[in-house]
Amino acid sequence: MEESQSSFDIAVNAALCRESFYEFFRDFWDTIEAVELVPNWHIKFICDELQRVYETWAKGLPQDDVIINVPPGSSKSTIVTQLFPAWLWVKDPSIRLISSSYAADLSIAHAVKTRDCLKSDKFQRYYPGLIEFKKDSDGKSAFKNTKKGERFTTSTGGRVTGMHGDFIINDDPINPEEAESSNARKTANRFSGTTLSTRKTNKKRTVTIMVMQRLHESDPTGDWLKKKKSVNHICLPGELSEHVKPERVRRYYVNGLMDVNRLDRAALDKLKEDLGSYGYAGQIGQTPTPDGGGKLKKAWFGKITWEEFQKRTLGKPVVWQFDADTAYTQDQKNDPSAFMASCYMEPILYIRDVQEAWLEFPELVKELPAFAMRNGYSNQSKLHIEPKASGKSTVQTLKRETSLNIVEAPAPDSDKDSRVNAISPFVEAGRVVLIDGSWNDNFLGQCAAFPLAAHDDMVDDLVQAINRVHQPAGKKFKAKTVKR
Repeated sequence: MEESQSSFDIAVNAALCRESFYEFFRDFWDTIEAVELVPNWHIKFICDELQRVYETWAKGLPQDDVIINVPPGSSKSTIVTQLFPAWLWVKDPSIRLISSSYAADLSIAHAVKTRDCLKSDKFQRYYPGLIEFKKDSDGKSAFKNTKKGERFTTSTGGRVTGMHGDFIINDDPINPEEAESSNARKTANRFSGTTLSTRKTNKKRTVTIMVMQRLHESDPTGDWLKKKKSVNHICLPGELSEHVKPERVRRYYVNGLMDVNRLDRAALDKLKEDLGSYGYAGQIGQTPTPDGGGKLKKAWFGKITWEEFQKRTLGKPVVWQFDADTAYTQDQKNDPSAFMASCYMEPILYIRDVQEAWLEFPELVKELPAFAMRNGYSNQSKLHIEPKASGKSTVQTLKRETSLNIVEAPAPDSDKDSRVNAISPFVEAGRVVLIDGSWNDNFLGQCAAFPLAAHDDMVDDLVQAINRVHQPAGKKFKAKTVKR
């Protein structure tokens, strides 16, 4: 029993917990949790990594912000958001913290757990008089101690003006149920990437720690990985995969599983049923796309060399056709334009090249003819342009200023998911073959990530090209003739 511990035992345990966050986590687990702790290697690994973050900060050295991607149910919040702040005050009671989650009530619940630990009988026995709360600043959402330490709690999109932190903890910045909303992602990304970054007490020294499961290619993790030059990325999928980071922890997986106790094979199978392929890929696999792809799997696409293509089509007339999904902007936050070169040799659609680029209108109308000429344009070729965004003006300009055969493609009559669902049997049947090129990986990556990819312009080109050569019975691809 704890009450029977001798003064010597208490002093030894207190010293051990002070020196090791992992030992602190184990010893103080029962101050905030009613269930028994089930140890696993990932807990010690994350604790040790967080301790290194503190030790670097304590030396006054700059360091990268931290991303921790782990499945739900892995005690991530208990480690990072609840007990780590308590341990930081054991090390240095003057530390200031800001913590945030996607909802205010969730953020407050995490802060209350930290407060419960600090006010527990065990903490008072181990560290008598170390932490005394200021009577006028001892709330659930924000509290201060008498040694100038404080913890402020906010939520995504919430108030943080005037507050600064030595450590900023961002736990689940976006609600999994809202991750497919572009507005929700923009709000979470802006708050995680801009708002909180301005709340650092020292821009070089303060560390932001973001812990979450992956939900979308453009979720806050994806946004950080795209924008930050370097980041300390810890990624621990529920199953062993290429996404494990750092690579050295791969050896700790048992039978391919991160946690054979919490997330054994039966538990993972049940989660796969409950979450679906996309939810499972993100929240358990820590990648927004199911292995091999979702609606359009990578394995469905064939691939041949240029030499093989020439052998297959020897003696046959080859006419290259072109599809364009246009937008005029140089801002890479917005959608790019995409261009595709393909030919249909029944029953196969061969794709020669697919490119995307962020271009202003003058550059766009120059690049389209250049792309066509690089990829075998002839008098029998046509350039099919979808009549959206800059499409109509692009069609009019190219027809007026070039000799290209320009066609205004039919406007879509259904949402993107429906359009991709309609062409997926064509792709699954192995009827789309890519000619080997440096563009292959980018194109396949976007197809596999649909509908959770940051952009889907190349997928639009694919849908348009397939619909032109393969239509369900009773439905024809009707191109619109545009007068000069």
